[in-house]
This record gives sequence, structure tokens and C-alpha cells, in this order.
Amino acid sequence: MNSRRSLAFLPVLLACAGAAAAGDTAAVLTSAGGAYLEAFSSFQAAYGKSVPYFDLSKEKPALPPGTATIVTFGGKAASYPWPRGSNIVYAMAPGVFIKTQPPGKAVKIRLLPDFGVILGRLRQIQPGLKRLRILWMSPYYARYEETFRSEGEKLGIQVTAPRVLSLDELPALLRQALGESDALWIPPDPLLVTTENLMILKEFSWANGLPFYGSTKGMTREGAAASVGVSFKEMGAAAARAAARLNSGEDVPELVFPEIPEISLNAPAAKRCGLEFSRAVLEEAVYLFP
Repeated sequence: MNSRRSLAFLPVLLACAGAAAAGDTAAVLTSAGGAYLEAFSSFQAAYGKSVPYFDLSKEKPALPPGTATIVTFGGKAASYPWPRGSNIVYAMAPGVFIKTQPPGKAVKIRLLPDFGVILGRLRQIQPGLKRLRILWMSPYYARYEETFRSEGEKLGIQVTAPRVLSLDELPALLRQALGESDALWIPPDPLLVTTENLMILKEFSWANGLPFYGSTKGMTREGAAASVGVSFKEMGAAAARAAARLNSGEDVPELVFPEIPEISLNAPAAKRCGLEFSRAVLEEAVYLFP
């Protein structure tokens, strides 16, 4: 199997996962490398027993007999035409939202922790945060507008969430934030998060002293003052918990939020925005870009 050769460098535990033994769960990676491999490694460790896996970039998955739950990593793997009635647990697939036929169930592992957790961490990073503007573009995030506002109300934070209808209007939406917002936050929106847009956000934020927060450490590296997101390791562990619950007959929600947030900080960006990270924030952060 090509995927076994491509993963031959993994520890023995993961090599055993590639054995073509029948079981209730199989894993499929969009490609067997980088972030997908990191998440799968965590999934395998958390699941606790060998799971056959497939590299979709190299082969057509041949699911073993008895496979009830398919765990995918990446958008292409999630969107593959899986057998009707299968359970699908899909992770690392921004903008993808799938359905399956009964008795199967589709469970999406979110790329973010619960929004209330995100707001709580942003308040720790910026104690004076009272007005937050969220910018988004993908239709996927329309369903969360009310959640954004209601979770903000619980913490006394006024949240506005205008949709970016075209990339040409991004500069105007940023200018509107001046005097009306204490900070900006960007979700992992595949339509909005581009190298060019991150540069625009960074330059606006740094020039005007208005913190811009992201949702991945990549955004922090590119100029966000901080990001509150989820590690690939935690995504894999969350997928393992969801798969185990499905296979035991438990009811699992269609959206699962990974439990442990990952905080990354950017010291130069914070300085330009007049932020000073507390000791507690520094101790919790996984990355600090100097």
C-alpha cells in the first residue's frame, strides 16, 4: 500500500495503524504529510488501537470490511464520495460541511475552540476589550453571527460581525472600525485569509494601534497581536473521542469543539498596539514570536 510506504518513518505505533485489518474505524488523509500527519498521529494515540489509514493523494481508499466510521483529515478527504450510511468524522476541512445518509452521522471537528472560550482568552490578552469587530467572508460563518453576539454579551463585549462581500471593500471595513472597535478578530476563513489580506490587516493594525487577533499561529506569525486557536494535535484527539463515541452508540453533536485552546503571541505587534502581555498569558502561550 502506497500510504504505508509514505508513512514508514513513523513510530511503530503508527506503522501498526496501517495494517489492513478489519475494524470499525478507518482513517483517510488528504495527503500523508505535514499538518495532516501530525493530526493523524495524535488521533491514533488517543484512539488507543490500530486504525487502517489511507493517503488519498496516492491511492483510492479500500475500506476494510466492517468499517462503520471513517475519520478524515483535510477537505478533499472529507468531500470524497463515502459509502451511504457511514459515520464520517471530519477534521481540518474549513468551509466544508457535509451530510451523510441514515443511519450514519457526520461530525465536524471545528478548527476553533468554543467562541466563549476565544472571547475569554482575548479579554485576558486585552483586559480593556469591550468592542470587538469580526470580519468574515465565507457563507459558512453566517450561521454563527448570532452566536458571536450572544457570547459577547455574556462577557460584556459588544460584537459586530460584518461580512466582507468582496475583497475590494476590506480597507473600507477596516477604516470603519476606527473609533468603533477596540480590536479585530479573523476566523480561519479560507476566502478571507490570504497572504495579501494578512498584510493589509497587519499594516492597518500596526499603523493605527488597533489590535488584530487571529485564529492560527500562522496569522500570529504574519502580524496578528495574538491568536486563539486549536493545535493539530488537539484536533486529532477530538476526532478520536468523537469516533469512539459513535462506535459505542452514543449521540454525538454535528459540531465538536476541541477542548484545549492554543494561544500564540506576537511581541512586536503587541508593542505597536500598546498591549502588554500579562505573566499568566505568557505562561499559557504555546508560541511567542519575538
